Amino acid sequence: MFWIELIIVLAIIFLGVRIGGTFLAMAGGIGMFIMTFILHVTPSDPPITVILIMIAVICAAATMQACGGLDYLVKIAEKILRRNPRMITVLAPVVAYIFTFMCGTGHIVYSLLPVINEIAIETGVRPERPISASIVSSQQAITACPISAATVAVLAFMAEATGYGSVNIFTLLLVCIPATLVGTVVCALAVIKKGKELADDPEFKARVAAGQIEDYTKTEKKERPATKEAKISVAIFLIAMAGIVLLGAVKPLVPTLADGNKLPLTTVIEIFMLVAAAAMVLITKLDSDKVLDQPVFRTGMFAVVLAFGLCWLVNTFIGDQSSFITDNMSALTNQYPWIYIIAVFIVGAITTSQSSTTMIMVPIGIALGLPANIIVAGWIACSSNYFIPASGQCVAAIAFDSAGTTKIGKFVLNHSYMVPGLVCTVVSVAAALLLGSVIF
Repeated sequence: MFWIELIIVLAIIFLGVRIGGTFLAMAGGIGMFIMTFILHVTPSDPPITVILIMIAVICAAATMQACGGLDYLVKIAEKILRRNPRMITVLAPVVAYIFTFMCGTGHIVYSLLPVINEIAIETGVRPERPISASIVSSQQAITACPISAATVAVLAFMAEATGYGSVNIFTLLLVCIPATLVGTVVCALAVIKKGKELADDPEFKARVAAGQIEDYTKTEKKERPATKEAKISVAIFLIAMAGIVLLGAVKPLVPTLADGNKLPLTTVIEIFMLVAAAAMVLITKLDSDKVLDQPVFRTGMFAVVLAFGLCWLVNTFIGDQSSFITDNMSALTNQYPWIYIIAVFIVGAITTSQSSTTMIMVPIGIALGLPANIIVAGWIACSSNYFIPASGQCVAAIAFDSAGTTKIGKFVLNHSYMVPGLVCTVVSVAAALLLGSVIF
């Protein structure tokens, strides 16, 4: 039965990825129908805690976007990059990392790509270098952001499991932030001389000759000042994030409830994010209906539906086969933990989503009884959506590179993101294994 159920789960994931979009979430319902109505497997509970945290975070991030907060952050990024144009290859990935870390979504990189491309061409730097590293770093930062869908899922899963009491939002960030930051810097350095210099690139020369390259030095830049509401929304969002991390680090600050138990940190995240969203609406006098129209809300709600459909299916499979998994696979993965880490990497490359990979693989790591540092280091490897360059970020970056230096090769896998991506993943995972063995 283990193998039959595993084949069903894998087939559902493959079907969902093949059709794409929100169908990956809907396909979980097909799997649940087969499991319960045909195989008579007892269904596990849907991941309610994960879903509630996601909804709260999405509300806060989308409200900040509706207030103009994300646009304000992009203006700040442009100023930073323009002050140090010669350092664009190293600085752009770090800025992309920081902005994903602050906003909880890697989609903010879309707003940065035109700026990175423009500054690179103005400076004579091959755009492929900063653009490819920025795509990779913006995705890797998802596993360091305290409010990303993937991070809150990890925290919720490990908070509900026994034996992982050392993992909380503070210790998780203490491992993931330095590990992924080191990976970001090293991946930027790895591409600092990648490819021909811009002036010698034949594609760039051809586009210049054809008049396809815009002369940015003659382009009039109209800068609109950031609104007071945008600044207020960013401040509120960051204060809420800081409050969550502070309560995760200093347990006495967490209120004790009437039953004598401490308020769970997962509930703290939900409360703080909803309060932050409400404060933005009240202080800036925002029409709250605008929140529903924001891109962050739409992409975030996809992750919520995914958690409901796909994660419910995976949890049902694990719950039904927990004894088989523990008895037959835990010894192998404990002896060779790299098997689990590689499995996470492969699933991340196939699904091209950190949140989906987290919901599939972290419960498996917990069921296997793997040490916390292995699960966390493996989880960091889920940002492998560059490996098969089909994700929205990878495709968009090729379009934004007006010099034509960022590209997918004839053999598909020989693309611009492979070198910085693999370097970032290997360095980040190795650093997380080392830090996690000390901190957890």
